[in-house]
Amino acid sequence: MGFGWPMTGRMLAAGLRPTLSIDDVPSVGGDMFATMRTTFVVQRGLDGGLNSWDLLEFATVDGAHALGLAARTGSLTPGKDADVILLRADDITVLPVTDPVGTIVAAGHPGLVDTVLVAGRVVKRDGVLVDVDLPALKARLVASRDHVAAAAGIPLDGTWRPQPKAA
Repeated sequence: MGFGWPMTGRMLAAGLRPTLSIDDVPSVGGDMFATMRTTFVVQRGLDGGLNSWDLLEFATVDGAHALGLAARTGSLTPGKDADVILLRADDITVLPVTDPVGTIVAAGHPGLVDTVLVAGRVVKRDGVLVDVDLPALKARLVASRDHVAAAAGIPLDGTWRPQPKAA
């Protein structure tokens, strides 16, 4: 991740294509839009060497390649899985869209996600998850959080702070 010294430019200079993920989110929000935007802004501030297409490729084609999945996903190509995200371009937060890729990188956010297909199957339509009992899922998540916090002795009122280890 290169905290304090971003790896993106160093990787490009070494002839490597960086990839982006949201599996570790201590410095940016847990969504790919925030990750692309942060990477773009930080690297542009250092050397101006990236454009929005670079970031979109880091998040799609290059990520699939790095995971050994480029033959199956990462781009819209006949024969590949149809993993597709459709974004609303009529939302006030992105109007007017002149450069779609630039808009995704500079202003994209999860609230724009209208439809999602995974391997050609619609899993989100009109901004709503398909075939997901959201109230039941939320209840399970809260119960899990409460169980873990209770087992660890952590209050959920915001008063808990990590304690330094004794020397």
